[in-house]
Amino acid sequence: MAATWSAEAFGGNAYSFRTPLHITQDGGFSASLSSSYETRGIQSPLYYLLRAGYWSGERAWELSLMHHKIYVANPPPGVSDVSVSHGFNIVSLNRAFKTGDWTYRFGAGPVVTHAEATILGTKYDGPYRLAGAGLLAAAGRRFHVGRSTWLAIEGAATAGYAAPKLPGPPDGELRVSNLALHGMLGIGHEF
Repeated sequence: MAATWSAEAFGGNAYSFRTPLHITQDGGFSASLSSSYETRGIQSPLYYLLRAGYWSGERAWELSLMHHKIYVANPPPGVSDVSVSHGFNIVSLNRAFKTGDWTYRFGAGPVVTHAEATILGTKYDGPYRLAGAGLLAAAGRRFHVGRSTWLAIEGAATAGYAAPKLPGPPDGELRVSNLALHGMLGIGHEF
């Protein structure tokens, strides 16, 4: 079978499990909690996954960008909001395997964040920053709508850790662990 390239785009949503969150701000503020998160996948900015792959037979190397979003549902006293909503972005190099219309993939790579927070009245907004690392495991099914085009459903599990900085003054920092299950719908094409 000849080698091919593929491109896919997905939308979806995620469920994040309770995980540790640590918030600090220069001047002595520090809070640690077991945080609950919301994703708000269909609210702006949208949740999405983009992926490109190089297939040789039934195996591929892929590069993907998962624009995962997390909003803290239970901020501690002194913190009115915390989110990594312009992205708890997991950029991963994946190894994928096809079995019929099913595809399985495993990946790892950096987490690029854009954190936002309001701590003791100071509002923080970003910037985008390489802040951690993540792992991904996924399974999906293709439904062909043409010779080279398909619709797809996919489920994924991710684990990530990031420590985004909040430039001040005063400076702040988040230490975020995230374990999540993702459900996605998308479209793909093979070249």
